[in-house]
Amino acid sequence: MCRRHQRSSEEFIISLVDVECNLSQINVHKALGPDGLPNWLLRDFSIYIAGPVFAIYNASVREGFVPLRWKEANVVPVPKVQPPRTVEADLCPISLTATLAKILESFVGTWILEQVGSRLDDRQYGALKQHSTTHDLIDMLHHWHAAIDKGQSIRTLFVDFTKAFDHIDHNVLVSKMVALGLPDVIARWICAFLRDRWRVKIGDFLSDWLQLVAGMPQGSYLGPLTFAILIRYDRAV
Repeated sequence: MCRRHQRSSEEFIISLVDVECNLSQINVHKALGPDGLPNWLLRDFSIYIAGPVFAIYNASVREGFVPLRWKEANVVPVPKVQPPRTVEADLCPISLTATLAKILESFVGTWILEQVGSRLDDRQYGALKQHSTTHDLIDMLHHWHAAIDKGQSIRTLFVDFTKAFDHIDHNVLVSKMVALGLPDVIARWICAFLRDRWRVKIGDFLSDWLQLVAGMPQGSYLGPLTFAILIRYDRAV
């Protein structure tokens, strides 16, 4: 098991052991990011590259700066149905980012969960480790059956957030993170993480890089987590 991080009283620090451990466990079958670094190379040579990556990770967190090459995301429109008929309804944008960036995201995401995880809704099953839709179904059915056993009525409302990740306002998200008491070092890093990172890829064709004021990269570690934070604290903050 990898130790996720170690932290001093004043700053967040990622350990060399954790970096090497995460590099050695990379899934070599996953798609490459825009940086073009093969996953097998990162895994097989993890013992040699862990030191430089460790230094870059901690400098990134300390300085609130994310290397541009690690922020770049190729947004690939994946069809929900075949054949897709409309861009708006039938395509799901999946972001392919650098593997090294995903590992750094996981460290920052772990810190965020440490800070606000206990304040998330007890019935928030999506976007959290060791939680799934199966848990949600079990919890829902339990309450339904309990109500029926007591002779009570059941009313259910299902809400579908259309393009949910695309509607995450960056300013609102960062404001809520600050209001929740997340350290400035994390908020500053998140701001850097969101800037100058998207372009669309269709086949061999690439668009120009885009600067967006809303949206989280789907397929990333922080995308689902930040959405869970946003919807949970929409009224409280």
